[in-house]
Amino acid sequence: MQIPEDATPQDLVAACRRLYASIDRLDTKAAITVGVSRNDLRCLNMLAEAPVKPSEIAVELGLTTGSVTTLLDRLEKAKLAQRTRDPDDRRGIIVYPTPYLFETLGPLYAAVAKEIERIAAEYSAQERQAAVKHLNEASSAYEVATTERD
Repeated sequence: MQIPEDATPQDLVAACRRLYASIDRLDTKAAITVGVSRNDLRCLNMLAEAPVKPSEIAVELGLTTGSVTTLLDRLEKAKLAQRTRDPDDRRGIIVYPTPYLFETLGPLYAAVAKEIERIAAEYSAQERQAAVKHLNEASSAYEVATTERD
C-alpha cells in the first residue's frame, strides 16, 4: 500500500479503521477455528497474556459473575481453559489457558507476528519508533473514547 508523503490526519484515521477491520476479521477466523463466540475469544486473549481471576474477566468483558461462570464452562468443555484454586486465596479461582489453546490458535497469531516482524525489519530504527508511538497513541485514543462520559 502506497502512503502519500503528505498524509493527513484523515489518512491516519482511515489506516486505523483498516487495521481494526483486519484484526476483526482475524479474530472472527480464530473464534471459528476453535468454535467459540467472539466474547469467548476476548477471554481467551486475556488468558494468553496471563492467568486471570474470574472477577477480572467479568470487569474486562462487562459480564456478570454468572455469565463468566457459563463462559468458563464452555471454554473448559472445549479444552481451551482450565480453572484451578488460587494458592493465595483458598476460596478463589484462577483461570489458565491450556496447551490446546496455543496449539490451535498459536499458529494463526504467530503467522501475523512473523509478517509484522518482516515488515518492521524493512523500517529504520526511527521509523519503527514512530510506528510504535503511533500505535500506542491510537490505542490510547480508543481507550479515551471508551472511558469518556456522555
